Amino acid sequence: MIRFKQLKGYPLSLGITDRTGGVSQGVYGGMNTNFYNETQFETACKDVKIAIEDLGLTGKIIIATRQTHSNHILKIDENTDFESLEQIEVKGTALSEYKLYSSPDTDALMTQRKDVILMTFYADCVPLYIYDPINEAIAIIHSGWRGTSNKIADDVIKEMKYHYQSEAKNFLAGIGQSAGKCCYEVDEPVKILFKAYFSEREMMHFFESKGSGKYFIDLKKANELIFLENGLQSDRIEINPACTICESDLYHSHRKANGGKRGSMSQLCQLIK
Repeated sequence: MIRFKQLKGYPLSLGITDRTGGVSQGVYGGMNTNFYNETQFETACKDVKIAIEDLGLTGKIIIATRQTHSNHILKIDENTDFESLEQIEVKGTALSEYKLYSSPDTDALMTQRKDVILMTFYADCVPLYIYDPINEAIAIIHSGWRGTSNKIADDVIKEMKYHYQSEAKNFLAGIGQSAGKCCYEVDEPVKILFKAYFSEREMMHFFESKGSGKYFIDLKKANELIFLENGLQSDRIEINPACTICESDLYHSHRKANGGKRGSMSQLCQLIK
């Protein structure tokens, strides 16, 4: 389980799973939280329960994203209509004591509620969190190259400012393990999409040409720039330098997947009462 040092002492429990500590086997092991894979559903539920217990999360409602690389953000509050979400049947599994909900076409979750567990999924894409300790609000984000190019983190920050009266100077933010610039290669059409939201000067910080229309991209740096341009303080942004492609023995990696089969890591969190 990956934790962020700067969150120590705050009333928030948040972590990102890796491949250690679980019960899944083979290409899905040792920990795989992807319960959307029907063939791995029961073992994934066991791994999710292990992660929840590791983090000391006490909520009995789990709200998970069903990600599509969108900019859709789900805000969970006292008026949330859970019937509008997909409820996943967990009777007879390790999660039988929980209510498990999935939010379709969603890549970010935010809340001030202290009775819910938030959950997102990763396998090379960038895990992000934004925490407002003053107004006790948390957001977790799935940001791949498409979400980063569309600045989903920018949208989340604006939503937190609007709904929670958050101020950027108070935010703590984290960037988790993901595909690194050392390994993550994209082509010219991807770079063109970034030009819609980033200046050429900004892109010089996270694109490196390989020639022949190929580039290495640093999605962590791009998201750090999004945080900074929104007024976050650099010393309140914690970045995990690990590359999921380089270290695919420790992290699930879509690009290093064996025959297309792989597990997923998850970011899980809950505000503490």
